[in-house]
Order: sequence, then structure tokens, then C-alpha cells
Amino acid sequence: MALGALLLVGACVLPCGPIGDKVGAMFPYQDPTPEMLRRQAAEVAEAHRVLVTRLWIAAGVAVAGLALLAYGIWRRWRR
Repeated sequence: MALGALLLVGACVLPCGPIGDKVGAMFPYQDPTPEMLRRQAAEVAEAHRVLVTRLWIAAGVAVAGLALLAYGIWRRWRR
């Protein structure tokens, strides 16, 4: 049961880093050149890709955590 709770907490923490990276990459430059805009667009696209990947992983970890938590509650209830 404790492992399920830890997995749920881990699933909540997992996407926090990429969210900060995406927010940081989206800040506009003061007087951008076309090259700076292209580089910023590439950084935002990469940050978005990493965020989506981490969210899918976090969803899988959350499902595993919920399953373990439900199993632990079920086992405790049967005693």
C-alpha cells in the first residue's frame, strides 16, 4: 500500500522539471532576429516533446500506483 502511495507521489513530481523548461523557453526576446526566433521555436518544440513524453510516463506510473494502492486496500479489507 505504501508503494502505491509513493508511485502516485512520483507520478505527480515527474513532469515538474519539463514544465519549468517549457515555460522558460517560451519567454520572448526583446528585439529578436529571425535566427533567434527559429532557435526559440525549436527549443519550445523540444520542451513540448519532452513534456508530453514525461506526462505519458507519469500516467503509467500513476496507473501502477493506483493498482498497487487498490490491491493494498483490498488485502487489508480481507483480513
